[in-house]
Amino acid sequence: MYIYKVSKHTREVFKNISIIGRVAYLICLFERLLLYYKCDKEEWKIVLEKLWSVTTVQYMDEWMYEFAEYLPDSILEDTMDDAEYITESDFNYLNKVYSKTPRDILLFLEIIFDCQSVELYTTIYDDSPGTLEKVEEGINMLKAHNIEIISAEPFRKYSFKESGGWGKSFDGKSLSILL
Repeated sequence: MYIYKVSKHTREVFKNISIIGRVAYLICLFERLLLYYKCDKEEWKIVLEKLWSVTTVQYMDEWMYEFAEYLPDSILEDTMDDAEYITESDFNYLNKVYSKTPRDILLFLEIIFDCQSVELYTTIYDDSPGTLEKVEEGINMLKAHNIEIISAEPFRKYSFKESGGWGKSFDGKSLSILL
């Protein structure tokens, strides 16, 4: 059994925020990372639209399967042979974008994806330490670049007590600073 390593501080701050709320928090951090690296927000619109759709999707596993095709490893290391969701045009476009993107940004996409998918098909227990670990990993990446960490306060309304820890759907785009 994997032992999750999460600081007391992260556990306390995020334990009552739903998994979807935690993912939304990470997407907000991701947008700040894009700004830090001076990325063109228009170039990232496709990815940001897909990311934010996690807050309104009905079935989390469908989002996971779709977004998996937009991940850097899928784009840079695979072909479109088995793709079900991504178009050839988006695949080729993202290949160009990801090829010139700093590694930290590509890694952060994986952190967001992992936070959303780590609890799929499992019983959620103990405030979901797997998702808390991913939130902490994202925070630490921004701290390493001296990027200001946003408050978790606006995310507290997305309760971990709802929908078995996942929380209710909401319009995450309203939290975006890039869309």
